[in-house]
Amino acid sequence: MFKRITCYLVLSMSCLTSYAQMQKSLLFGHRAESGFYVLSDNRLVRYPGNIKVYAHELVVKDEQGKQIKYTPDEVYSAQIGTTHYIAASGFKTKSGFWSVKQEEKLFVEVVDSGKISLYRYCYTVGGPNYSSRELNTYMLYDVALDSTTTLPVSAYTGKGKRFREALAPFVAARPDLLALLNNGNISIDELPAFMHALNTNQTFIRPKPIPPFGVD
Repeated sequence: MFKRITCYLVLSMSCLTSYAQMQKSLLFGHRAESGFYVLSDNRLVRYPGNIKVYAHELVVKDEQGKQIKYTPDEVYSAQIGTTHYIAASGFKTKSGFWSVKQEEKLFVEVVDSGKISLYRYCYTVGGPNYSSRELNTYMLYDVALDSTTTLPVSAYTGKGKRFREALAPFVAARPDLLALLNNGNISIDELPAFMHALNTNQTFIRPKPIPPFGVD
């Protein structure tokens, strides 16, 4: 009985530590960068500023040097360079040995947009007594249904049976894309180009592989 309680406490502390680390350290970029943002209550105005995007807040320093913080509910969208961010909820992230559904809105990166948008949520799990690692959750947002689907991905292959099953309904009307998916030719690395082909009704163009470090 004592061993079971000890095991339960260790697992619980591990999950809590992972969750706390994830919420504290998630940051898209490590310094404020020039960009703009649009607020939910007035989507016609773009506000400029130096921006940092965290999971739970967008921090802006305006042209007068004043720092303002916004929650995901207050921000419709933000952009730094060519990278777009929006607030999303309903997707799953890993916490310890379990998956946790994010009921509250968090800031995510817009990888591709259209009828079926592709979002990426980058976060870190771990803690002082455990090695930390960066994880990515990819999700699809169906504009017509206003629904979010998390894509389960094998950590070893970047794809897998569950990945194909979750993605297949979105490309059912595109036999060329469905064939690529069912033949195992699409992994998380090709997903942005794959979704771009769907949203633009174009032929899928496989991205060039990234060469190993130090190789031109």
